[in-house]
Amino acid sequence: GSLKINPAKFPSGFKYIADYIHGKGLKAGFYSDGGDWTCGAVHGGERTGEGVGLYQHEQQDLDLALKTWGFDYIKVDYCGGSRHLHLDEQTQYTKIRKAIDNTGRDDVIYNVCRCQFPGAWVCSIGNSWRIADDINASWGSIIRILDLNTYLSGFSSPGHYNDMDMLEVGHGLPQVEDESHFALWCILSSPLVLGNDLTRMSSATLNLLKNKEAIAVNQDTSGLQAILISDDGNGSQVWGRRLNSLSSNERAVVLFNRSTAARTIKVRWKDLDLEGAATVRDILNKKDLGSFENEFSSSVPSHGVVFVKIVGSKSKLQEVFEAENSWMNNFNLTVNNQIVANQAKPAKDATCSGGAKVGYLGKSASNYIEFNKIWAAADGKYTMTLVYMCGENRSATMSVNGKDTVLNNLNSGSFTKRDSVVIPVNLKAGLNAIRFSNSSGYLPDMDVLKINVNSIVTGVSSPWVALNEANNLNTQIKDGILVIRNIDDNINVRVYDVSGRVVLSTDKKVFSIHNLKPGTYFLKVTASGHNVVKQFIKQ
Repeated sequence: GSLKINPAKFPSGFKYIADYIHGKGLKAGFYSDGGDWTCGAVHGGERTGEGVGLYQHEQQDLDLALKTWGFDYIKVDYCGGSRHLHLDEQTQYTKIRKAIDNTGRDDVIYNVCRCQFPGAWVCSIGNSWRIADDINASWGSIIRILDLNTYLSGFSSPGHYNDMDMLEVGHGLPQVEDESHFALWCILSSPLVLGNDLTRMSSATLNLLKNKEAIAVNQDTSGLQAILISDDGNGSQVWGRRLNSLSSNERAVVLFNRSTAARTIKVRWKDLDLEGAATVRDILNKKDLGSFENEFSSSVPSHGVVFVKIVGSKSKLQEVFEAENSWMNNFNLTVNNQIVANQAKPAKDATCSGGAKVGYLGKSASNYIEFNKIWAAADGKYTMTLVYMCGENRSATMSVNGKDTVLNNLNSGSFTKRDSVVIPVNLKAGLNAIRFSNSSGYLPDMDVLKINVNSIVTGVSSPWVALNEANNLNTQIKDGILVIRNIDDNINVRVYDVSGRVVLSTDKKVFSIHNLKPGTYFLKVTASGHNVVKQFIKQ
C-alpha cells in the first residue's frame, strides 16, 4: 500500500502544503519513523500512527514525500524501530540515507532522532542528530541536555550538527533563562527549531529569537561547536569557539552562571589563543563594550549569560587539543539498540588538563581517538606532546595524516598519574589529523595533545616570517594589490575563501585583489616544493 493523507486534517493534500510553504520563501519539513510505527503509536496509542513508518517502504515513502510532495527536510524518529521491531539503528538509518540519495535530490536535510548520541557513524549520513530525549520547558531539562553535549564537539562539522532539540524560548521560562537557553543553543551550533506558539509571542521573545548577531554565531560556516573552556565547579562556566575558520581572530564566548546567585565570571585571552588587546561586543544587547587587555570579566545574573563576540588584534593557532573534544570513534557505539560496553568514553578528572580525559580506547581497530582539527600554516616539522595516564605498559599506533608510527611502553606509573611523550611530527599546510589506535590491546587514557604549530608562523596579525629553512616570505597589501616579496619567481599562488573554494589563481608575485569581496581569505603559495598557507583580510 501507500501512505494515505487524513482528509479531515489536510483536505488539499501534502503537495499543496509544501508548495504553500515554498511560496513563503521557506523550506518544508516531514516526519516519519525508521520502524513501522510512529512514536505517537508506540507511546500514545495513536492508531493512525500504526504501520505508517518507513520500514520496508523506505524508497517508496521517500520518493513520495521528497519528490512527489516536495518536502525538503525529514526527521526520522525511532520508537517503532527500537521498541517495536528492535532494528539495528546504524543499519536502518543508513538504508534510509541511501533511499534519500536515490530520490535524486541532494538538498534534503536528514535529521536522525535516536534520543541519544547515536554513535560516530551518524556523522557521515545525517545532517543533524538528536543527542538526548525530549526537551521540556524547565531549567533542569535545559541543563541536562547542555551537559550531554559537553564532550560532543569533535563530531560537529559543516553541515553535520549535534541537535539539542527544539527551543523552549517563550514557553513560560523567566526571560533570563530564555536568554541563556538561546545563547547556549547558538554557540553550540545546535539547529534552531522554534517550539513555541508563533501566534502568541511577547515582544521580548520575538526580539530574542530575531537577534541576527546570535543567529550568525549559530550559522557560522566553519561548522565548529563551542567547547567548555573553564568550569569552576560552583556554577561558573565559560563556553567558547572560533568563528569563520581555525585560523580566525574572532571568537564567540558565553559566560554562563548556573548557580542561584549573581557571579563575576572571567575569560582569559590566552584560553582563546588571543594576545594583547581585543574588542568585545555584547551580542544579546547589541552593544560594543570596548577594548580589553588579556581578559574580560562581567557580572552574570543567576541562571544568566553574557554572550559576547571577541575580536583579537593578535591571534594564535590552536596548540592545545583536549582528548574529550576529539573524535572518539566508538563513543556510544550501539548494536541492536544496546550501547556496547568498554568503548571510548570521556570522563571528568580534575587532575587533567581540561578537567576530563578519555578512557576505554583500543582493543579493536575501530575504537580509536583522532585529533582532526589541527591547523598548520605551513608544511614542516613540529613538536607534539601527548599527555596520558596509564598504570601498565601499553602501546599505540600514531597515524599522522595516514603515516604510522608505533609508540611503545607508554606507562605513567598509575592510572591517576599523568605523564607525557614528546615526538616530532610532520604536518602539512592546512588541516591535519593525528590518530591513536591499538587493534589488539587497550590504549592509555588520553588527556591532551599539544603541538607547537605557532613556531613556524606567528598569529594572523603578525608579519610573515621564515616558512622553511631557506626562505623568508613577506607580503604587502596596498591599494588592492597583493605583493609577495623575497621568494623564487617560480611560484604557484591560490586564494581560497572561507568555504575552501578557489577564488583566484596566479603564478605572479604581484596581483590585484580588487575583485574579491570584503572578507577573510587564505593565500596558499607553492614554491621550491614547499607549501605555505596564510590568512589575510580584504577590507
